Amino acid sequence: MKSLVLPALLALSLVAPAGRAESGTAPAAAPKAPAVLPGLPWHMINLRWTCPPVEDFNAFSIDVDISQDMPAETYNLYISTICGHINGTMYYGGIQTDCNGWDAMNPGDRKRLHGGHGFIFSRWSDKPDLSVADVRATPGGFVESAGYEGHFVSGRRPYPWKAGKYTFALRKLDTQRVDGTPFTWVGCFVTEHATGNTVFVNALRFPGDKLKHDGRNTAFLEFYATAKNARKPDIAALPPLVVKYSDVRFNGAPADIGKVTTRFIRKAEKRTDGLSAPVSPDIVRVVASDDGREITCSFVNKPYPAGEEPDRTLFEKAKAK
Repeated sequence: MKSLVLPALLALSLVAPAGRAESGTAPAAAPKAPAVLPGLPWHMINLRWTCPPVEDFNAFSIDVDISQDMPAETYNLYISTICGHINGTMYYGGIQTDCNGWDAMNPGDRKRLHGGHGFIFSRWSDKPDLSVADVRATPGGFVESAGYEGHFVSGRRPYPWKAGKYTFALRKLDTQRVDGTPFTWVGCFVTEHATGNTVFVNALRFPGDKLKHDGRNTAFLEFYATAKNARKPDIAALPPLVVKYSDVRFNGAPADIGKVTTRFIRKAEKRTDGLSAPVSPDIVRVVASDDGREITCSFVNKPYPAGEEPDRTLFEKAKAK
């Protein structure tokens, strides 16, 4: 899946969200909607929860409620639920309509297989030191390790998800030594509330025996392209999809949310390595509950003026007096 998600997420980190104009200055003009729809991927919205760092990290979870079935034959949709840093190593994961990759039991042939609906969990490195040895997957699952989107390793697990509520979770597993260096496996699990089924997606190997989480979680919504389906979605025909994020937890306890922000990529941006961040039409609106614990994203059937949904802080914890 060449979605260029990583550049988009790094752009989120490197470019601050728009805020209020300083006194005496005019607010910056909102970017205009593109006259021609950009090519895929459409990275439609970024959400970020900022919480205190977790020094002794062992678990993270977030709930996501999906209002509509999204057929894989029509849409390549990525509902990202997690993205953060463990011991300084970036990871992400979420729910896809077309998960794909190499056969986990025979990754050497590098034949790309498509599994339809499923889940994904990936991590990155700042150097080309990752391989499929850094992922534990299951029969029927997919793996991939490559460098076209930064140096990454990934596991994907086909699963026939549909409209409903899911808990996406990370759990600290076992520690092992590789050439004398400690690494810890972190497993990804998804629980389907309607059935009670908990699915093991895969596990990834992170450096270190003790884990520290940076306390931030980013989620996003994206339409992406594959060799199987590179068609742009028909915006006018999109179903009224609503994606609701809630109940962010660290180590089993409700997260101490300091801030929730949203950001849209509306103009061409580049990372320091030259990769582009994907521009998207404005077709997702967002609202937050008063306490920042529930964020609701709603798709619309016509791009709206960017000024109607500016980059902004959706929630900020009141400072102690």
